Amino acid sequence: MKSNDLNIKQRIIAVGIYTLLFLALCRYFSGSWEFLVDSDSNYNLLFISGALLLVFGTYIAEPYFTAPVDVITNSIAVVLALLSIREPNLFFGYWYLFYSSVVLGLLSIVIIFTSQFHKYEKLQKAFFEIITKIGQSKFVFSVIYLLTIVSYFRNEPIEFVFLLTFWIIFVSQFVVESLVKCLAKILAYVFYDRGHKEIIGEAIGCENPFLYKIEIDFFKHHARDTKKGELVYLSLDDSKGAVGIIINEKQLLNKKWVTVYLLEKDNAPLKIDLRKQEFISGSKTIFSRDNAVYSFDLESIEDNESKKLIEENYLFKYRHNFIGYIADGSDINKVRFHSLLDSTSSKYKLLKEGTVIKTEIHSDDVLYQIIDGKTHEEELEKHNIYGYLTGIAQKLGKYNIATHELEVVKWLPSIYAPVFFDETKSTTKNKLAVGHLPETELEIVLRDAESLVTHNTAVLGILGIGKSCLSFELIKKTVENCGVKVICIDITNEYLEDLKDYGCNPEKIDDIALISTLATNYSAINKDLKRGGNHADFQKILVDVFTKFLDGNERVMVVNPEDYEVSRQTNDVKPKKIGPGPNDWEDQAPMSDLTVTEKTRILAEAILEVCKSKGKTKKARCLVVFEEAHSLVPEWNSSANKGDENASNGTAKVIMQGRKYGLGSFVITQRTANISKSILNQCNTIFALRVFDDTGKQFLENYIGSDYSNTLPTLEDRHAIAVGKALNLKQPVIIRLNDKSAIISNENSPA
Repeated sequence: MKSNDLNIKQRIIAVGIYTLLFLALCRYFSGSWEFLVDSDSNYNLLFISGALLLVFGTYIAEPYFTAPVDVITNSIAVVLALLSIREPNLFFGYWYLFYSSVVLGLLSIVIIFTSQFHKYEKLQKAFFEIITKIGQSKFVFSVIYLLTIVSYFRNEPIEFVFLLTFWIIFVSQFVVESLVKCLAKILAYVFYDRGHKEIIGEAIGCENPFLYKIEIDFFKHHARDTKKGELVYLSLDDSKGAVGIIINEKQLLNKKWVTVYLLEKDNAPLKIDLRKQEFISGSKTIFSRDNAVYSFDLESIEDNESKKLIEENYLFKYRHNFIGYIADGSDINKVRFHSLLDSTSSKYKLLKEGTVIKTEIHSDDVLYQIIDGKTHEEELEKHNIYGYLTGIAQKLGKYNIATHELEVVKWLPSIYAPVFFDETKSTTKNKLAVGHLPETELEIVLRDAESLVTHNTAVLGILGIGKSCLSFELIKKTVENCGVKVICIDITNEYLEDLKDYGCNPEKIDDIALISTLATNYSAINKDLKRGGNHADFQKILVDVFTKFLDGNERVMVVNPEDYEVSRQTNDVKPKKIGPGPNDWEDQAPMSDLTVTEKTRILAEAILEVCKSKGKTKKARCLVVFEEAHSLVPEWNSSANKGDENASNGTAKVIMQGRKYGLGSFVITQRTANISKSILNQCNTIFALRVFDDTGKQFLENYIGSDYSNTLPTLEDRHAIAVGKALNLKQPVIIRLNDKSAIISNENSPA
């Protein structure tokens, strides 16, 4: 046992015991108390070197280490003690000790003044180690003590043995120190140690008013192993202290670094008086002089009301989902939080874009979504550095399980408020759910299916990440939940078969009549240039087809513009000689095939004409799905010719005019940069899946903000940023989309 194992109170008690013991020995052998004031008495020198210098120096002045300035002080004390001896020749080794003390003091002074010069650093370190070891109180004052008993008591066997035994007991530091420790434990147990057991460590630092670093030295405290989620008690004055939870552990050689987060009540640490078993309020200082940390047994608290304070505490209830705490720099819309999760933790992998976390605002559980993160470093001890993460999360609001809605919560959480993963269970399923918040059961639902149509919807993202599955699901929901008819313009030839899996049973246009008419009239010329070709017939037939479709019982129709050869006259009619006779002349004009973009315009205009014929309405009547929209309605700088540019503008006008006639659209594309922005700007609901191109990100930034747009390249498969009028959302949210199996089996429909 060493002196630095004792706290300051225990060291003072040890000094008192040693001093009283030594005074008793000197009084017994000298026969009186006169030695205390008689400088000629041998016991006076013995008392000064033994009690005042040796004991006080070891336990009070230098309990932990000896610095060069301490060596100077010790050397001067030895020299002064020697100068007080009237007859130096009777003191064994007087001059050796005198000159050694002077040299030791001078060398210490030299080391102090030359410490700034690094030329002889190795030599300085060597002398530093030698001088601080030789010059420590225990060594130099032991020398003067032993020389005193050898010089004056070697011929008195009884005194010599007792005085030497005292020195051996002191140097071994076992008997008295063990007694002090034992008494401290007994007193603590008898008077107030009913709620905590053994000391497990010592508080060494404070990161914020609720977060403390605890050092567990297994050689020093002989503490049992600790575990995350365990309650501990940080001692205050007497039997008062603060209760906290171990939320992180880091191993470092023979030590463990434990992070303890204090339970909070009224924005202050939750404190307890273990003697009275009552929770208290008062000073915010939690450290006692020894900074001791104890294990804490909640079952030892007999008062139910006091126990309830801990059991219902926000941090205690969610301790297994603890992440970290709110950091500075947070605002009303976004928070910064310091993560205290170790990289080996099973929950560490949940720290990613889109993960939902929660904290408290005015006693409400408020959800935030991680959108960014930064790394930092902290130094535990010299040459021992640990990194930590600062996350940035966007406020979502309070989730109402009954309505499946994120409600607005005003203001922001308190700084240092604990942050947790959200694991709210939801037993209800909503048929309009399109997904859920990542790693949770909290569904994100459509406000109503009609809004998807009347206010237009865009599904954007690269190939192979779930875009088509989401599109089919949205079509399914519009068919099942409102009286809309759906016309899919699909050049991939996937919709006709794939939509059957979703229960939509699409039909295709009667190709025989349409293709026959188009082939017959392909080269039809007309003196009116705009009416030449078969494009007018194409539109007329489409109007008839779409009229029957909207009036019939079928709900979904698929059309591929590339299946039809549609022509347009490109020049005025000119006579051409076709034979030798005078009447062998024929009117002719060149024809050109319409591009898929131009045919898409005719399709859109035909649908609008049918919807107009049925009058204005606020309800959804017809939905047009533009699959591979970047090919059907390209942006002007992506158009192959002027005709495509005009065609895209014409389709955009249809979408803008269509709303008042119940006509809406789904725009589905994997190349946001190449699609007409006039059309995208009409989409009030956006599902943005993974996107890489800067043009697409910049465009989407207007809808979802720069923070969310920066996450687009790293979105996982089946994840999307959703925002818009058709959703029960007031801000962008990253959602995990429904799986195809759940959509088809209606697992997300209510029981």
